[in-house]
Amino acid sequence: MTAYIVRRLLQGVVVLFLISAVTFLLINLAPGGPTSAVSLGRTAEEREAVLRQYGLDRPVLVRYFDWLGGVLRGDLGKSYNQGLPVASLLAQRMGNTLQLALTALALTALLGVALGVLSALYKNRWPDHLISSLATVGMSVPAFWLGIVAIIVFAVQLKWLPSSGIFTVGQEFSLADRLRHLAMPAGVLAFTLMPNVIRITRSALLEVLTSDYVRTARAKGLSERVVLLKHTLKNAMVPVIAILGLITTVLFSGSVVVESVFGWAGLGRLAIEAANGRDYPVILGVTLLVGAIVVAVNLLVDVLYAAVDPRISHE
Repeated sequence: MTAYIVRRLLQGVVVLFLISAVTFLLINLAPGGPTSAVSLGRTAEEREAVLRQYGLDRPVLVRYFDWLGGVLRGDLGKSYNQGLPVASLLAQRMGNTLQLALTALALTALLGVALGVLSALYKNRWPDHLISSLATVGMSVPAFWLGIVAIIVFAVQLKWLPSSGIFTVGQEFSLADRLRHLAMPAGVLAFTLMPNVIRITRSALLEVLTSDYVRTARAKGLSERVVLLKHTLKNAMVPVIAILGLITTVLFSGSVVVESVFGWAGLGRLAIEAANGRDYPVILGVTLLVGAIVVAVNLLVDVLYAAVDPRISHE
């Protein structure tokens, strides 16, 4: 297992290198890249001074390897628009995105698995049809539309929850206030991701329930509860873990829309602000950070495979 983890980490480093190289080159070679962005509204003399200040007067490959060297030292450059280190901007927003993503992931996993199990146990009966319809709606409805509807219903009409933001301005920190602001964005994000977990859990459980060892366990007189918890659910979790790993990577792209709708100051909103303002160092930083998260999550999922099912070997 140790050799496998080391091998995957090395593969992850290569993937991150390729992500950074492709992103950097596309940004710098495309029309309207950093050279054009920092030159807007400036005279020729000012333009030359700014290009020298940011090192944009040098060849692209030289700039890339200078930037990569800075990344290895923990320096992601400075924001063109704010003049602050990109690393500090990412650190400010990362916590908020993790709050949103982890809460949505917990809701997705708990409710998705529970509803998937319920759907499998009541196959072709009204709970199964109801849950399948709910999953179809979740897969069909765009996150931005669902977010707007949630704001209209729960913030405007019912006045139960705040419509945007992370906390109430001017109020001291309280867990209840943070949870009230978190409820709608996390719920919307989870609702759009949960259908995949429901469908995979239902399919995996139905397949395991027809296995020979399950029939043997029932023939021994074991209760359905024992059969479900000890003999079927654990074996059905392997594909569920796989889909949860994929969902974790999708969370960060899905959070871009949700954070914009609910005014949640996270990485997604930072990426949109950077794109609109042509703040390319910030775009590079966000891309590299999300890529590192995806690599780490994929490695964690592979390790969990072996923990859940000993028959899986990475040797």
